[in-house]
Amino acid sequence: MSETLVNATCAVSAFFHCSGMVELFGRILERRIAVVTAFVLLLISAVLSFLDFELLALWPSFVALVVVFTMRSAFVGLLAGALAGAILLSGGQLIQVFSILWSDQFWPIFSSEWKLSAILFTLILGGFVALLEAGGGLQGLLHKILGAGRRSARRMQLAVGGFGLMVFFDGLANTMLVGRLLRSAADRCGVSREKLAYLADATGSAVACLAFISTWIAFQLAMIREGFAIAGEEVNAYGLFLKSLPTNFYCWFALVMVLVSILRDFNPGPMRKVEGEARARNQRGAEVTEATRGAVNHLGLAVVPTALLILSIPVLSYLIGTDSVFPFSLEKFAEAYAVAETHVPEILVASSILAALVAGLTFRLSGLARSEGSARRPSHVFVSGVRDLSGPVLILLAAWMLGSAISQLGAADMLGGLLKGNIPLALVPLAVFVTGALISFSTGTSWGTMGVLMPLAIPVIFVLTGESPGVLREEMIVAAIGAVFSGAVFGDHCSPFSDTTIVSSVAAGVEPLDHVRTQMPFALITASVAGILGFIPLGLGLSPFISLAVGTGVLFGLPSVFKTAKL
Repeated sequence: MSETLVNATCAVSAFFHCSGMVELFGRILERRIAVVTAFVLLLISAVLSFLDFELLALWPSFVALVVVFTMRSAFVGLLAGALAGAILLSGGQLIQVFSILWSDQFWPIFSSEWKLSAILFTLILGGFVALLEAGGGLQGLLHKILGAGRRSARRMQLAVGGFGLMVFFDGLANTMLVGRLLRSAADRCGVSREKLAYLADATGSAVACLAFISTWIAFQLAMIREGFAIAGEEVNAYGLFLKSLPTNFYCWFALVMVLVSILRDFNPGPMRKVEGEARARNQRGAEVTEATRGAVNHLGLAVVPTALLILSIPVLSYLIGTDSVFPFSLEKFAEAYAVAETHVPEILVASSILAALVAGLTFRLSGLARSEGSARRPSHVFVSGVRDLSGPVLILLAAWMLGSAISQLGAADMLGGLLKGNIPLALVPLAVFVTGALISFSTGTSWGTMGVLMPLAIPVIFVLTGESPGVLREEMIVAAIGAVFSGAVFGDHCSPFSDTTIVSSVAAGVEPLDHVRTQMPFALITASVAGILGFIPLGLGLSPFISLAVGTGVLFGLPSVFKTAKL
């Protein structure tokens, strides 16, 4: 009997040993296949560099996508796409490839104030949040917001949405701040980090695009003016922007979808699985523990620096852009924002530095640094937080290098040319939306999409309306403006090359590929509702408010229809 037991045990051990070996062999084989695939794609790029046709502009994006999915590495995939782009740009002179990579794609990043500010802001914010976490104030703040009990997962997600609406003034600051601040709370409340990344990303760009006072507004108004200038017309850009707000269907429906996913526990596609796993890991929710009770005593360590960071950006923008502080008005505030737009990079960095200094000071004054020893000095804590984000910044650099290659190849212009065909006037809003989505997905930039598409869409409306009454022309222009904004943000949400996609995944602590994979179903559902119930009826003359109401009702009804997508 004992001999049989020994033999059985050996057999089981051998089985698991073999299973482990098979799994290891499978991983090695998968990695080798991925490397071979990337090498073959680059060889194809070398062959294609001798050819000349428009669709080549999309080849680097295709290479990046394939390598990202096979290597499961955003950095390697984006870098492969940038290399493929450099090979195409070399025009068959392959000896110039690395020169193009360095001089045309990599080095120009450091001459862009926006990109440098994004890097510095990301790194400084990493140190800032590390100080809040070390002081215990963040835990105390989250305990006050989330409370205790079994409903904490829902309250946690509502807190994320609330923070996202509160940080309305900048999409990058929104996704970075919200994801990084609430990451530990998501773990404790049984909310997956993929869901946190989705909530932060979905609210970030959507809110910034809709806000009439934000770091986006000056660029949006400039693009509207550019479109009218090409058509040879004068315009009140701010007035048209306000009129276009109800027609920005994707952004509104993206925010509605956030509420649907929270209030109705709607998690379609891969998100259902990761949310189920997160709930299984933490059935008790964010109940009160001794650690959080103690952290409440240090609540000010989080409230004061966070409030300073949130408020300093609009306050500094107002002070820089206005001639006189008083009397104050919203119109004056909006005008100040437009003036201060060129200084936004410096404002973001200055605000983050100021908030980090205050966080370090409050941490030191609290006595926690002295009681924990030299390893918990504010400077050491700050540097450790910066170091945690130094790796993800490389992904951001690779994304910008790919974006530069795509831009030089003219991908946006090629896709924008789709609008120049013979499109019925009623379908123009939908066509603009779809074209914008293609451009922003392929290039990873919402601003670049606006810059290419807005000056194209508005003149097209003038041509297509011809001798039509001025009211009809204005309605179609307003619809086109909303469609441009919607298409830009949709692609920005879905694209693996987008800086906000990367930053939101980094801030939440998930791989960019996992973020794209779990967010895509939400974005596709939202875009479908925006196109079918928004832009098609809008082109036929239906009021945008009716479309917003119907679309909202449909989104809230989806969990009842697709019960399999509900946890």
